[in-house]
Amino acid sequence: MIVCRFLLFIVLINTLLAYESWTFPRSTSFHHTLELFHARATTSHSSFSFTLSSLLSFVVNETHCHDDLLLLMNGFLQKEKWALKIIDSWGIKPPAGLLEGSHLWLGSYDECLHPLYLPTNQTHVIQPYHTKYCTVSSPSNTTDDDNVFFAKPALIIGICLPISCHSHDFHIESLAIQCRSDERYFSIGTTYTISLIILLSLFVCFATFIPFLNEYSPITTLKKIFSLKKSPSTYSFINGIRAISLLWIILGHSYIFYLTIADNVVHIFDNIHNSLLLQLIVGAVYGVDTFFFISGFLAVSVFVTTFQNQNVFRIQHLFCYYFHRYCRLIPTLVFVLLISMHLTPWMGSGPIFPTVNGFEVPTCHKHWWATILFLNNFVSPTQACLPVTWYIANDFQFHLLAPILLIPFILNRRRLTYALLLIILLINIITTICIISRNPHFEGGLIDFDSPSLDFFEKVYITPWCRIGPFIIGMITRLIIEQYHSTLSKIKIILYTIISIILAMICIYFPFYSTYFPKFFGIIYQSLSRQCWAIAVGWLIFACSTNHGGLINKILSWPLWTIIARLSYSAYLIHPIIILTQVYNHLTTIHYQTSIVLNNFISQIILTLFTSIFVVILVEMPCSLFEKQIRKHYNDKKQMPINQQTYGTIS
Repeated sequence: MIVCRFLLFIVLINTLLAYESWTFPRSTSFHHTLELFHARATTSHSSFSFTLSSLLSFVVNETHCHDDLLLLMNGFLQKEKWALKIIDSWGIKPPAGLLEGSHLWLGSYDECLHPLYLPTNQTHVIQPYHTKYCTVSSPSNTTDDDNVFFAKPALIIGICLPISCHSHDFHIESLAIQCRSDERYFSIGTTYTISLIILLSLFVCFATFIPFLNEYSPITTLKKIFSLKKSPSTYSFINGIRAISLLWIILGHSYIFYLTIADNVVHIFDNIHNSLLLQLIVGAVYGVDTFFFISGFLAVSVFVTTFQNQNVFRIQHLFCYYFHRYCRLIPTLVFVLLISMHLTPWMGSGPIFPTVNGFEVPTCHKHWWATILFLNNFVSPTQACLPVTWYIANDFQFHLLAPILLIPFILNRRRLTYALLLIILLINIITTICIISRNPHFEGGLIDFDSPSLDFFEKVYITPWCRIGPFIIGMITRLIIEQYHSTLSKIKIILYTIISIILAMICIYFPFYSTYFPKFFGIIYQSLSRQCWAIAVGWLIFACSTNHGGLINKILSWPLWTIIARLSYSAYLIHPIIILTQVYNHLTTIHYQTSIVLNNFISQIILTLFTSIFVVILVEMPCSLFEKQIRKHYNDKKQMPINQQTYGTIS
């Protein structure tokens, strides 16, 4: 009997969980924990005898759910089509690839929710009641506070139950039954978010027809986005580095996020440890370090340009710098945060779609202030809103420090500036070494199966004292370029290029060969790899800045990169929503293949960039223009030096 088989599998799985050695290797890329099923499952051949009434023993008597389930069983015994359809939609049939990590037995979501269609007479089978999709899983893995980025996978079995059944109708201590509902209600936050989008849309549209507001119009913004004119005051090759780093990060996130619905995750992680090609995807973590480097590089550029030929620095300069930095980042961040909190529950449906809280956890509604104050890398980081914004928080914190470090440079105390930067870099390295060496398995980083990766994420990966290295190296690189006035010989150029390539290759491929080295090398790698990567990027930028870049400079200065770079800040914030919308709308699991990875990546890049255009038109560009007018008015009033460059990181 199918119902008996269902109960058999439930008890069997719990028996395995209780008495057998199931291992859950822990692994994370970037800032996501993915615990994988990699089991040795053996069990005795003891028999489990059940009857159809066994299912009812879990249900509270004298409830509508109890009566409807009894009707379902009777219909099934009489082989009525509606009952067969309901039972057929259950995910009770173990799929192939259990040892490959197939832990989502989702069944048929659509078959459960819709009446059975009969092609012969083109009619639908009438059901005595409507049905709802529910899942059965281990209660220890079903907490509402788990962030969707850090949710721990469990064996999940999809079942179809009468509409009258609810989770509280079942009393099974060893299991959790959760019933999904597609009934969603407009909250105050949802109403405000939609109203804000409408108001912003109306404003930019009306700005097209009002002369003094014309710079806020979509047409003007689109012209700025797609303009291919090169600005002489900027480093055009940085746009190429920025754009490529953004695409690299999106590729890495796409690969990792889709593991949540893959049925061969163990095979994938086996490939990660045995495929040289996949190291390039794992190495996408260095895309963020490239952003940090560029941010530090541009921070110095702003100061050099603004205070050139001046030997005075006032406290007002710090205020203007911090004000601009905050206003540059916060409008787009708040806009995307509102969408993620209040609109993502409406972006789809499916057996694993989070229809209640969307892509954020309930604690996000309590700790949202940490995100807009750029403290989310300290305040409950694994429960924070928009987890990818840990980078934005770090970057803002680095910029709080940058102008203070550059004050001696402005006052012609350049050696003091170098000394301060080197001291901070040394503190960064020593601190990282101490943290990693004192915590077991931290030398494996985020992809070590034995590593407590959430601890690594919180203590190392997102902490400013462990991530400031590339930012400082970016500042040092820009200071060196400022004082560099000679020409390098071809031999030196070739030598430095080879060294930078070797450093970059070590950063990407050391994890592939890490098993051949003692623990000490892993500690050194985790402590110095980001700095080494920054040095490699630093040489690339130095070569391009001093006209030694050659063909690489031309490729990185390609005008198309400029367009992507202008969208990069909005794209970085919005791309997790785009990826997760695709992931959570899947009705079945996927078998991960290279072709699927590439198809997903291409579609996500297109959707991300297309969506980013609207974000830039509605929020980023209007707020940037408004802030620039405020700053210009203040500078004119105080007669302070004006910088026309963007204090950008990924803008």
